Amino acid sequence: MRLVARDDIRPILRRDRYWCLYALGDLTPRMFEKCAWFTPDLSLVLHDFGTCILFAMGTGSLDEALAHVTFPVHLQLQQDALAHVARVVSIDRQLPMWRMAWTGGPLPPADGRAVRLRAGDVEAVRRLYADGDATGEAPDFFYPEMIGDGVFYGVYDGGDLASVAGTHLVARDEGAAAIGNIYTRRDCRNRGLGRLVTTAVLRELQGIETIGLNVRADNAAAIQLYESLGFARHCRFFEALASGAIGA
Repeated sequence: MRLVARDDIRPILRRDRYWCLYALGDLTPRMFEKCAWFTPDLSLVLHDFGTCILFAMGTGSLDEALAHVTFPVHLQLQQDALAHVARVVSIDRQLPMWRMAWTGGPLPPADGRAVRLRAGDVEAVRRLYADGDATGEAPDFFYPEMIGDGVFYGVYDGGDLASVAGTHLVARDEGAAAIGNIYTRRDCRNRGLGRLVTTAVLRELQGIETIGLNVRADNAAAIQLYESLGFARHCRFFEALASGAIGA
């Protein structure tokens, strides 16, 4: 069954607000019109950024949601939902991830080297992220408008950005924010810059009820950094790409 009212959707999402962090952000007016929501449990099909994304809580509404996707579809699913989807669609790749939840607590003192980034810094951010293209480490979900809509901090070194942390979404009315787009230039690592810029973003987001981030399950160094800042592993999930229905 399709849901069309935010007031019907929001209580379901808040049953597990950290797993549903991005979906809570999709309740904002700008995003809501791009979404199709289904129950029982809850599944979301989002058409935005030139792509299609499928998210789910459980498996009860996945079959109906799958009828509304366009391929290729990017999946953000826990193990049970991924297994359900894999019975009917071809999954080309899957990446184990952790959703981490910020539990609060004291942050390191402010450091003046971290500066708030604005629209004029977009090209510098792009150049920084390009440093990670060869190794597959570059953030893969960055759009220039995110800097204006969200919270980004960076450290400049010799006229170029050495490290950046930002957000994927900030939905203050829904009490949700997702940190992301974190990257430190390869020749500037082991200097604490990732910690510095992530702390700056966290400091500005304080007061928002639900703050979380995604990290690859095999990135032990990043997980250790985030845990030192007060994040805890909330749930394991998979980012995956489905290319089409089996047999199509």
